[in-house]
Amino acid sequence: MSIDASPPAQPPQMSPDGNWVWDGSQWQPVTAVEPTHEGVFAAYANKVEAADQAVGVAQPAAVAAPIQVAAPVQFAAPAMDYPYPAPAADYGYPTPAPDVPLWQQPKSSGKTVYLYVGGAVVLFLMVLIVLNTMNFLSLPFIGSRPSGNPPQAQASPTPSAVSRSESSRAEAFVTGSLGPALDGLTATMAAVNACNGTMSNSCFNAITASDPLLKNVISVIDHASIPSCIALTTANVRSDLVVMEAGLQLALKGYKDQVLSEVVDGVYRFTHYGQAMVANGHAVESAAQTYCNSDLEGP
Repeated sequence: MSIDASPPAQPPQMSPDGNWVWDGSQWQPVTAVEPTHEGVFAAYANKVEAADQAVGVAQPAAVAAPIQVAAPVQFAAPAMDYPYPAPAADYGYPTPAPDVPLWQQPKSSGKTVYLYVGGAVVLFLMVLIVLNTMNFLSLPFIGSRPSGNPPQAQASPTPSAVSRSESSRAEAFVTGSLGPALDGLTATMAAVNACNGTMSNSCFNAITASDPLLKNVISVIDHASIPSCIALTTANVRSDLVVMEAGLQLALKGYKDQVLSEVVDGVYRFTHYGQAMVANGHAVESAAQTYCNSDLEGP
């Protein structure tokens, strides 16, 4: 009796997880389609049957068919409907404005009305300033100029052959230059003295009327040839006039700045030193008659 020396067929090599089998050249899935599964196990069954016949091993009654596992069903994702993007705006050329009939024009906004009102107010103020500059109006809050041009200083008369004496020159100065200038100033001093400590328009008008007249008296004294017999008393008059002028300027500044205390202080200086000025003016007249020499001077 001969015995086949070839070794019995080995079962196919399975993967540790039992899902793959080695067919001699590559791994095949156990759960794949039926032809592959049957092909692998059919070859294995033929080899086992041949070995059993050679050794004399009885075939098993039935071999349980391998359980086929159906492959998972894959559902296709529904197709998405993506809208096309909107076309980009073209900024290359400006869009022409539509022609709107005149009867359909939009109503003007309130800002336009305010602009017209503001322009009218500015124009009105400019007209007031021009009129104030031209002395047609007297506006305290703008600092108007006094109405009328201040009178020019009157030059002392040239002494003639008959008035070459000291007394004659003093009398010409007092009666021909200083006296008329002081008369014009004293005519407005009463209105300033009547100011009642308030910023009234009447007080402001009196101050603006007195200021140029007061400056004229100072100019007359400065441009005159004053004899020495009345030089001291005339200097006292000028000193009083300077303080009075400073008082008027302070009062005018108070009107401009709307400060009542400055107006009251300025009016007080004017009236207080104005009384002293009037007294010194009479002293000049008395000195001209008393202390000035009537003898002729020169050849």
